[in-house]
Amino acid sequence: MEATVYDGPPIEPDGPYGSKLSATVAKVPGPIRNVTSEAGGMTLLLGKVLWSAVRHPRGYWNDVLDEMHFTIKRSWIAISVALFGFLLALSVPSMQFVALAGVGELYGPLLLVQSTRTFTVWVATLLVAGVVGAAMTAELGSRKVREELDAMEVMGIDPIRTLVLPRIVSVTLITTLLAIPAALITVVSSQFGSWFIGGIPRADFYGAFLWTSLSTVEVVALMFNCFLAGLLIGAVCCYKGLSAAGGAMGLGKAVNQAVVIAFLALFIMQLGYNAVILGFFPGLGAFK
Repeated sequence: MEATVYDGPPIEPDGPYGSKLSATVAKVPGPIRNVTSEAGGMTLLLGKVLWSAVRHPRGYWNDVLDEMHFTIKRSWIAISVALFGFLLALSVPSMQFVALAGVGELYGPLLLVQSTRTFTVWVATLLVAGVVGAAMTAELGSRKVREELDAMEVMGIDPIRTLVLPRIVSVTLITTLLAIPAALITVVSSQFGSWFIGGIPRADFYGAFLWTSLSTVEVVALMFNCFLAGLLIGAVCCYKGLSAAGGAMGLGKAVNQAVVIAFLALFIMQLGYNAVILGFFPGLGAFK
């Protein structure tokens, strides 16, 4: 029985396209096919990492702690300063808006509601993706370009468990633990902006927080949001590092693509997460 040979449009990357399903895939526009392939590869990589972490939960925590220590030691100053400056820059027009509306005394409660729901998570995860995620992609990509990953596979060492798993777990834990300090930095930077622009005394700003009270559900939702964002950043950046090719130029493109894709994926994830969480808890973040 002769094998069916596919002679339709070429598909990238190259592969055995001889079945009817592959012929159907070839008819899908290239951009849509490439995006779907990238998303599928990232999902598959994340699934392998989670399965390996759950099936064999021992043997990688020392690497995770070392990776967390190295990452936090090198990036905590940059993340803290950038988070403070970015939130301060955004708090100034926000304070001007509420002052023009005549409700400056509600700036504190409004800040707390929005920061715990989306604002702080969005800014903090973007910084993690830009600083930590880019470094992860560059490190894994350089190993890929130098063919170190192929050498590890030849020696019987699983590069996913040895290199990818500790990095995804570490960036997930770092992003989750960053939730509370990021919220505190948001409050401090916004208080400085409200005092400098709106002339609101510190006592009035912090006293306005009595209008609201963070419930356990809100704190858990904030940290779980950061947890999902950390998984997303780790999967995207590690996948782009493992798929880097083309020498130094290809590695640079992989790092840029990883950061851009992570930014876009975080934005989409925030929309979906907030829609789901507000559907289950409609009163989340409301003034009490």
